[in-house]
Amino acid sequence: MVVTYTGKNIEINDEMKDYLEKKLQKLKFYYKQIMNINTVVNLQRGKYLTELKVSANRDLYFAKDAGSTWQESFDFVVDKIEKEIKKKKDKLTDHHG
Repeated sequence: MVVTYTGKNIEINDEMKDYLEKKLQKLKFYYKQIMNINTVVNLQRGKYLTELKVSANRDLYFAKDAGSTWQESFDFVVDKIEKEIKKKKDKLTDHHG
C-alpha cells in the first residue's frame, strides 16, 4: 500500500502521517487489495480540509471533509471511505437466492 501526502498551506509532519496510517490500517481489514492512497490536506480559514482517494483493484473511493483539527478531519474522511468500502463489499456478498 503506497500512501502519498500533499499539504496545501500546511506542512504534513510525521505525527500526521503516523496518525493517518494507523487509521488507514482498519481499511485493510475490509479490503486487502488497496494499492494507492492519495491524501491532500488543505488549511483554509482555520479549518482543515482533507481529501482521501483510495484505489483498490478496479475500484476508486473518494472522500472529502473538513474539521476544526487535522485529527477530526482525518477521522471523518477515513470513516466515509470505510462506509463506502463496506457498502460495496456488502453489495458483492449479498446474494438473493
